[in-house]
Amino acid sequence: MPWIEKYRPKTLADLIVSDETLTQLNKWVESWKEGVPARTTLILHGKPGMGKTSCAYAIANYTGWSVIEMNASDQRNRDSVRKIALMGALYSDITSFTGQQNTTRKIILVDEADNMFESRSTETGGDSGGTAELARVVRETKNPVIITMNDFYEFRRRGQNREIAENAVVIDFSPYKRKNTNDYKQFRLKLMKRIRYILDSEGVNLPQSLINEVMDRDSMDLRSIINDLESFCGGAGGRNQGFDISFRDETESPFNIMISTFKSSSYEEVLETLQSKEDDFSTEDYIMWIDKNLPEEAREFDDLANAFDLVSLADVFIGRVMKKQHYAFKRYSEELVAGVATRIAKRNRSFVKYQFPSYISSMSRMKGSRSSRKSIATKLGRLTHSSTATAMEFMWFFSYISRKDKKGFASIADKLVISEKEEEILKKAGSSRSG
Repeated sequence: MPWIEKYRPKTLADLIVSDETLTQLNKWVESWKEGVPARTTLILHGKPGMGKTSCAYAIANYTGWSVIEMNASDQRNRDSVRKIALMGALYSDITSFTGQQNTTRKIILVDEADNMFESRSTETGGDSGGTAELARVVRETKNPVIITMNDFYEFRRRGQNREIAENAVVIDFSPYKRKNTNDYKQFRLKLMKRIRYILDSEGVNLPQSLINEVMDRDSMDLRSIINDLESFCGGAGGRNQGFDISFRDETESPFNIMISTFKSSSYEEVLETLQSKEDDFSTEDYIMWIDKNLPEEAREFDDLANAFDLVSLADVFIGRVMKKQHYAFKRYSEELVAGVATRIAKRNRSFVKYQFPSYISSMSRMKGSRSSRKSIATKLGRLTHSSTATAMEFMWFFSYISRKDKKGFASIADKLVISEKEEEILKKAGSSRSG
């Protein structure tokens, strides 16, 4: 059995998390022992391999509650959510119809929820109604709901997910970036104890320098660290001479880049983080993110003025790069603005909730709206044996049907297999021609 499965946490005490996170988990579990709490749902988010799913099962083992799991990557539409999650949430036992009351809690586990609404495949039923149904589960549940995801901020922006988030205790399982914080030190200490426990149980002795190297290389990714150490040991207690100590390719989200930009202790650390930024996160995006969030980090007027001077200089530089079409020089503008924190004499040491730049958000919504309209028109064209352009022109007619014949419109929507967003756009398509 692989080590990652063999030594999976059995109770809350086995989890490799900070004391603050452990307190939050215990508090949420205890709230369910007293009845149905105000926040019925626990959202665990962070990079893959940080122990989110293991945490859910550790809670189940600790409490004695059974788990009804729905992997959102496989089952994601309205019917799937309703059949699996809603039944488990509303009734005491999804497998028992004896009529006897069962007071044992059932944990409704929705894994990989940020993948839940991405598919548009007609083979899997698309994602029509999934968001609304999951929101209903959270709203009406009589049992604990645990949702795991990689990107909480992107999840929250979609459909009715904001309602889900507002009814949840949200815990970040991302690796701690700031090495001088107590959370980071607690996390690393607990991880080291766990690694030593596993190695002792397997009868393996590895030098501390090697363990440190693997931990640093894998960026505190629990799954990768344990898997790599097992591979290094040959999987059977013997050292694998062919094991390659090389760095993994991984990308940093805009939120992590903001944390690094404003909170890192050195300029070099910021540049190192920027080397791992997502491919579609451009220099222009980076400057707009800093411009949006800088007032929250620089509270003193002089600090704000000095920092914005640097941002404006980087903006002027990139404007000249674009005008001359010397695109290879864009990185110099990025490296210039990366030093913005050096212009802030009195840094904000408290937590800052970074915001999406309004321009990027509006452009994203416009792009998504155009994409949804085109998708609807393509589906309508197939249904009516007409071109996409013709279907686009007569979308108002289906909007009219949605107001005059709700049952008929529902039948059409099912045949089209449209998402919630597409359905909303189609209903509004003829609002200016209603009569």
